[in-house]
Amino acid sequence: MRVNESTITVHFWNLAAYTSGQLVGDWVDLDQCADLDEFRDKVKQVTRGAEEILLSDSECDFGITFSEYQDLGSIWEAHSALLEIHEDERDAFAEYLSYIGGVESLDECVSGWRDAYCGRFDSIEEYAWQYAEDIYPELANCPPGFRVEVDAVAWESDHWISATGNVFRSV
Repeated sequence: MRVNESTITVHFWNLAAYTSGQLVGDWVDLDQCADLDEFRDKVKQVTRGAEEILLSDSECDFGITFSEYQDLGSIWEAHSALLEIHEDERDAFAEYLSYIGGVESLDECVSGWRDAYCGRFDSIEEYAWQYAEDIYPELANCPPGFRVEVDAVAWESDHWISATGNVFRSV
């Protein structure tokens, strides 16, 4: 992956041709489009000017998915949102987007994901200890065997951890 790429590619079909048994369509790479108008033009080009289009598949290194009849504007918004986020945090953004409802919740995700994102950790316990040590630095000097156990259930009521280790405050 290169910097300043969302890695979103989407495959579109001409719906009228598709329902009549013809396969008219192709992949569109959003990173190859300068703006929404160029994206729309490329979709028209690959679907041969179809009035109705069907999104058959999409690929994104960050796991963002779209519905079959997703509006082209919201696909472009997801692409633009990814470009605004540092490349090291894009997977966390995509996981949060999926958690709160997908592309339909994009505006909510863009405005709130930074407040919810806590960082990447191996476990909720590791995050809890890091959080505690940030507030009470003297805990870092606690000898092994004297640390109390973290109540993971209590922490998980206010936080969640993804499969890749990104920790978020619950919404």
